Amino acid sequence: MFCKQKHKTRKKPAVNALMADLSDLSDDDLESLLENNVNRSVNQTVTRHRIPVQRDLFMNVLPNQQTFYEETHTDVSYGPTHHQLNEENLDEYIYPTNYEVRQYQYDIVRCALFENVLCAIPTGTGKTFIASTVMLNYYRWTKSSKIIFTAPTRPLVAQQIKACLGITGIPYSDTAILLDKSRKNREEIWQQKRVFFTTPQVVENDLKRGVLNPKDVVLLVIDEAHRARGNYAYVELTKFIDRFNTSYRLLALTATPAADLEGVQEVVNNLHISKIELRTEDSLDVARYMMRRDREMIEIGLIPEIEEVVEQIGIAIAPVLQEAIQLGIYESCEPHQINAFVAMQQSQKIILNPSIPEGLKWKNFFILQLLSQVGHMYRRLRIYGLRAFYNYFQNKYTEFTTKYSMKKSTNKTAANFFYSPILKTVIDKCKRRLEEPEFYSHEKLEYLNNELADFFTMAPSDSRAIIFTELRESALEIVKSIDILNDGALRPHIFIGQAKGKEHFDEETYIRKNKPKGRTKAARLRRIEEENRVEEEKKRQKEQAKLERTGRRTGSSEEAQLSGMNQKQQKKVISDFKKGIYNVLVCTSIGEEGLDIGEVDLIICFDSTSSPIKNIQRMGRTGRKRDGRIVLLFSGNEKFKFEQAMNDYENLQTAITHNALEYTKSDRILPPNVQPKCEEKFIIISNENDEVNKLEDSDEVIKYATQAMLGKLKTKKKEPKPKKTTAKAKKSSDKTFFMPDNVKEGFTSASSLLNKYTINEFGEKISLTPSVSKKAIKPKKEWNMLDEIEYDSVEISPAKSQVEQPSQPHKPTTTQGILTPDETTNHIPSASQGSSVQTDSHTVQEPVLKKLKLAHQIEDPSTSIEYYSGYELVPQYGATDSAQMLTMQEQRHFLKKYVPDTVHWSIAPDLAKSKTRKIRHVPKIEEILNTCQDMHTNTREKIIGMNRTNALARSIGYNRSVGMELEVMLPSIVVPNETITNAKNMTDLLEDEDGLSDFLSD
Repeated sequence: MFCKQKHKTRKKPAVNALMADLSDLSDDDLESLLENNVNRSVNQTVTRHRIPVQRDLFMNVLPNQQTFYEETHTDVSYGPTHHQLNEENLDEYIYPTNYEVRQYQYDIVRCALFENVLCAIPTGTGKTFIASTVMLNYYRWTKSSKIIFTAPTRPLVAQQIKACLGITGIPYSDTAILLDKSRKNREEIWQQKRVFFTTPQVVENDLKRGVLNPKDVVLLVIDEAHRARGNYAYVELTKFIDRFNTSYRLLALTATPAADLEGVQEVVNNLHISKIELRTEDSLDVARYMMRRDREMIEIGLIPEIEEVVEQIGIAIAPVLQEAIQLGIYESCEPHQINAFVAMQQSQKIILNPSIPEGLKWKNFFILQLLSQVGHMYRRLRIYGLRAFYNYFQNKYTEFTTKYSMKKSTNKTAANFFYSPILKTVIDKCKRRLEEPEFYSHEKLEYLNNELADFFTMAPSDSRAIIFTELRESALEIVKSIDILNDGALRPHIFIGQAKGKEHFDEETYIRKNKPKGRTKAARLRRIEEENRVEEEKKRQKEQAKLERTGRRTGSSEEAQLSGMNQKQQKKVISDFKKGIYNVLVCTSIGEEGLDIGEVDLIICFDSTSSPIKNIQRMGRTGRKRDGRIVLLFSGNEKFKFEQAMNDYENLQTAITHNALEYTKSDRILPPNVQPKCEEKFIIISNENDEVNKLEDSDEVIKYATQAMLGKLKTKKKEPKPKKTTAKAKKSSDKTFFMPDNVKEGFTSASSLLNKYTINEFGEKISLTPSVSKKAIKPKKEWNMLDEIEYDSVEISPAKSQVEQPSQPHKPTTTQGILTPDETTNHIPSASQGSSVQTDSHTVQEPVLKKLKLAHQIEDPSTSIEYYSGYELVPQYGATDSAQMLTMQEQRHFLKKYVPDTVHWSIAPDLAKSKTRKIRHVPKIEEILNTCQDMHTNTREKIIGMNRTNALARSIGYNRSVGMELEVMLPSIVVPNETITNAKNMTDLLEDEDGLSDFLSD
């Protein structure tokens, strides 16, 4: 085997122009445009390797074979940073010893100071301490650069404020908290402060508004970095900064980077990570600091009622499943193995397939839709119990039967299922069982109550417990089942998100809206009256139900399940949980991350997921400051899914530690010759900074820190409010567009970005791109076709070029008689030669100029003629003779209209390559142009004036013929009126219009 290498180096192009609006460019285009304007240099080397191929008997390569493959090697290097560094502080970095020194934290801090690090360590092992230490040292190393900590939620931001200010001692005067959407004084805050605690959305918006200069950022800390995927704000934030600044440090914090290797690689690429610092609970340097977590996995069987329902539903859905299998739209399986997710995927494929006829497409879709609904019923039965199943089934049953009875639906497949007699019998049994007060719809509920009772009997009074479940209705059922025990030691409350619960199908409203409506005014009034009556009745029933809920212990949880919990309600529940008013919190996924719920001793997972991230975040809520216990309740195939997810995550951790990822090289920022040494130091915290450590509530932390940063902790004398004025409010500052270094602003034409070439007679490429100096660009000089006619005058030599003789109107010589040529040379001397014009009042001789040279008689110039280009004097070469002279049409015009030996043609400049500008014509040319224009428009005054001049010329010719007794027709010449002197009687004649008419009639 052999290989052939071919090396190619590709450099990304430099910036030629950057417009203010970059929305029409992709991120890759922007990166390639701006690459050379940052301190990062990227060289790509492509190595081409030959691979064995198959050949025929004549040694020809068989078609459709790949003969080589390319291997790309990217080399990234960085230049000096643009940040101003404190030279006196670069020799050391500080490691706070206010808390216990842990070796894994020490190692991660050392690495994170010089590389972009993804810190993936278990929950409760000090990620905020690592971030605070890195922030402290970059605060010391730089003079004015910005340090930004970002987190997705307010509680996480508050945690970092406590850790950073309570550990590092960074003064409040240099810090700022930006959490609200208000833009008041935002630009001023970014300019005056250095350390910021905010959310990624705020930073992204301020960058796009031009309030924050991306070049000022030297450190960006990202919490919950596993979210940096897709179009999340973390991704957009780093992309925007990278366009203008590659000399900044990035520290990403998370407990679980992703669920698979592809997800981790995406996070690494989006955040430009150069190294991952991964630790697990079993890591040697972490295990010694971890609290004990006892994990117990319990498999729970199904009660007889659930097994009966599963069997009867299978009988009812079997015909539909068999039809789907025969149509080939669902795989063959038993009815109780129907999966909702698989059915939904198949239905989407059918809808997106254009080759299927519309009728067949929708028939198959409705079959798969029914199978998906049955799959949801099975899942609710096995994992959550009869009550969750009954509520879901009753809603779907009511919706379909109502529409089918009103003929709004004609789905006979679904009708056969929902109207099945077997199913009706089973549902009636479920309803009767659920009406029993002490009936547990799932065996999990009974085990959960026993576990809680045993735990709080033995645990201290300040113990807390959290129960996790995915469904809201399941969370409310758990709260009610705990309340049935009537145990004063158990005080549960629900904890869910802000969204309202899904409203069930309203049969009465649907019937009223879809029944036939009368067209008369009376029918419309009756309909409106009925709607108002129904709405009032519903409102009364809701108020009555709300009043009844307030009298129950679970009333607050029931109200939250219906309307959701806003931030104020969530804050109150968490506060009551920390105070001990509630000691059992039943949470949905909102409690898994992003909230400072506090220390918990018992975690019960009512259900499990196939996501290792969710499972780890749930279990990470306990065992932080003291030992904890985790109970996992499994039914059906939940245990298998949980174990598979955790095994996959362990394999992922192994792959990460064995360098299975591709990393990005990052800028060191510090000069290469600087090697800081660690100084372990106990940092003295000011009273203001230490006060924040005593606060527990996240909102109180944010409020206190904000007041301290604004200098409002000490009471000040209130200043009188200024009087209201009618002056208009100041206009907001204009949006700032930050540009990379050395970029040329404004618009650039596309033609100027091209390299122009021509091919000479030898086949060689000759560049046509002019050499342009850095002088300011001036407007081009415009040449007019008749500008050079002025050089046909007898007073200026035609041999002088325009560069030698500037365009100036000359004053012709005025004589008493007529112009006379030099008798000896028969040529009127040029004014530039210093000769005087001789006059004779008695005779007039013909002016004779140089003999006319036609186009074919003019020789090619042996030397180049230089023209002024505006930037510098560059040689200009004519391509052909004809390109530098008058056209054939212009030649014929002048030969016909003018005396040949009074006209001289000179080489015209190459207008395409000469810089031109528009100048005023000399008076002679102005008169010619005006005359042509007046003749074109038939101007009466001009025609009369031309007739006067013609009459004068005829009179002069008549006098000459009489005096010489010979009538000679001399060639006519056109001269300006001011050069002609007339006899007094002739002038009087011309001034009299009537006399002129008589004169012309002679």
